Amino acid sequence: MARNKYFRDYSGEQDAVEDLTIEVIKTMGRDMIYIPREIVTKDKLFGEDTLSKFDDGYHLEMYVQSVDGFEGEGDIISRYGLEIRDRMELIVSRKRFTEDVTTYEGIDRPREGDLVYFPLSGTLFEINFVEHENPFYQLGALYTYRLSCEVFSYSEEQEFDTGITVIDKVEDDRKEYAIKLTLGNKLSTATDYILGESIFQVSGATGGIYSDASVTGVVVDWDATNKALTVGDLSGTLSTGSTTDSVMGTQSTAEYELTSTTETTTIIIKEPEDGDIMGDNEDIEFISDSDNIFDFTETDPFSEGNY
Repeated sequence: MARNKYFRDYSGEQDAVEDLTIEVIKTMGRDMIYIPREIVTKDKLFGEDTLSKFDDGYHLEMYVQSVDGFEGEGDIISRYGLEIRDRMELIVSRKRFTEDVTTYEGIDRPREGDLVYFPLSGTLFEINFVEHENPFYQLGALYTYRLSCEVFSYSEEQEFDTGITVIDKVEDDRKEYAIKLTLGNKLSTATDYILGESIFQVSGATGGIYSDASVTGVVVDWDATNKALTVGDLSGTLSTGSTTDSVMGTQSTAEYELTSTTETTTIIIKEPEDGDIMGDNEDIEFISDSDNIFDFTETDPFSEGNY
């Protein structure tokens, strides 16, 4: 049976509903920052973006659908440490998205993988899914997008350069460039530095103690053959070229004269919890009996002699 021709979708009513929707979002919503993802390198086999960057941010009002608070699993302790799995749903006007984002980026709609900055909590959320048919064709048209978002997990494969300080600091706070130290004569009985240990320099003296240090850092890599020590988390300015300019390890007690320093392009990722550049597994290296924590003999590796 044909539809009654006297009742039809009227563009004037559709425009009125769209304008009212925009007004409600502007009144009851929050100012967000929409950040498009630009894929630099894509893994065509698995369909993953192995390298991506975020270099633009667009201010756009959105309505927070999750009015009772963040959804999802919340904050949990997993085998990998503390994980924050907060989720939220946002409503954004199609018309406003076109005006503020599509005009400059050329994307038709919000995309999965793009980010949204929520200023109230200072959190970056990643868009996991975009629902474009809810509400379902009011008066025969669609007016909004519903964004299902989850807290964004940063990794070193992503680069932030939006020009917005609060967003770019996500990357800046979690990485630094390693410093390569070229060493000279050995001044201690110990030969090798330990990965993850703290190193220090006492201005104008050798064989000093950590509490008197003028410069401190953390060992990232040690090349004993070339006497090249790579460090991060450097605090202070190292002195070089003098016989009293040395670098000592707090755990290994290895000490060498410092000949020169070079800033590298190697990026060191910091732990988000405490800003440490090393994981908790590095602490095992400092346990004097660490090699005997497990019995890895062929005859009895795990039963402690009761096999």
